Amino acid sequence: MIVCQNCGYEGEQIYCSNCGQPLTIKRISLAHLLHEVTHTFWHLEKGFLYTLKELATSPGMMQRRYVSGLRLHYQKPFSFFAISATFGALLLFLIYHDAKDEINQYYKHYYFIVQAAMLPFYSFITYILFKSSKLYYAEALVMNVYMLGFMSVLIVPINILYFFFPEGVVQILEVTFLITYNTWTYLNFFKGKAIWWIAVKSIVSIVTSYLLFQTASNLVMQWLL
Repeated sequence: MIVCQNCGYEGEQIYCSNCGQPLTIKRISLAHLLHEVTHTFWHLEKGFLYTLKELATSPGMMQRRYVSGLRLHYQKPFSFFAISATFGALLLFLIYHDAKDEINQYYKHYYFIVQAAMLPFYSFITYILFKSSKLYYAEALVMNVYMLGFMSVLIVPINILYFFFPEGVVQILEVTFLITYNTWTYLNFFKGKAIWWIAVKSIVSIVTSYLLFQTASNLVMQWLL
């Protein structure tokens, strides 16, 4: 019998049946660390990039598949959002690091923090509007987490246009993209319902979420800038 170094449980299998840690623990070597790093990046490449591709080509349908139980090949929602938001925040910082006005300073410092804080409220709006579809709040949260994670990546190339076009043009393009992608996601996620029914509720959700975000953003800029 081998005693688990993590929980003290005894067993003869490869992994502890109580906590899941390997029962046979080897000393950490460079080869061990290299294997862990390679495994981590390989898993990230398979899961993250595949999820990103699916969100780009079939938004809403990808979330519906995940909710229905097809989860093996997808990056988990919150880790996907964390990676996407970190990537987006870093690149927006580089884009706007010389910006002097408050709006661009806000983008550089607080945009993704506010978006992450607002996720429960966005999801609650979706849940209330589509409750007749027997949607759970947690399912609405998963849909919104993936959707916002994807938009965190795609917002970057739009904001790169800041170097070539007036700020107003960039903002119009950004809002147009966000509205289009949100609506596309809702139409696919609730596919099977009347299109007009989904479209109307999607617009209500988008407008309400946008107003909440603007209110939160203005409060942050007043308090912190």
